[in-house]
Amino acid sequence: MPNYYIPKEHFKIVKSKEIEPYIYNSDKETGVLVALIWLTGLRIGDTLRLEKSNIHINENLRDVVVTIKASKGGTYANPSFSFDDRFVPNLILPHFRLLDEGKVFTKGKRRFQQILLKLNKKFHGNETSRYITFHYLRHSRITHLARNLHAFPEEIKAWTGHRTSQFEEYIAPRKVERFKGRLDE
Repeated sequence: MPNYYIPKEHFKIVKSKEIEPYIYNSDKETGVLVALIWLTGLRIGDTLRLEKSNIHINENLRDVVVTIKASKGGTYANPSFSFDDRFVPNLILPHFRLLDEGKVFTKGKRRFQQILLKLNKKFHGNETSRYITFHYLRHSRITHLARNLHAFPEEIKAWTGHRTSQFEEYIAPRKVERFKGRLDE
């Protein structure tokens, strides 16, 4: 785990321009992971469990569907994104297409967190309020769904893999002003 803690009430919106340095100044696999979590809102653990068989690229409809298998069987998250989404054509799709069968990512959660922490220190020094975490990336997507797309809480729950009714209480403030900033991309 990173050696810093950011309370939940201080989550911030991460914009594409903020993650570009993290994507382009790290190894390709870390860049793909950062972009994928930012685009889909998946948890880092779910993203790291992805296998080649979970990725469905539909050339006719020009979209990518990622199916996440729940640990107890079945599936619970089915996020998709378009070829037109930022980072997809030149970063994510080439990575997916070069994969053999098996895992999409080779490193573990702790290793990716260490890489992200080093990048944070490189770009922001000791100013931890400017650090980006994988959870920030996830919450940026959730906020984007709630604010910009006006998605219903049930839709957001399905997208993010949440199952409890407590999530509806959690997402309601994100539709208003609890998060400072706005995700326009």
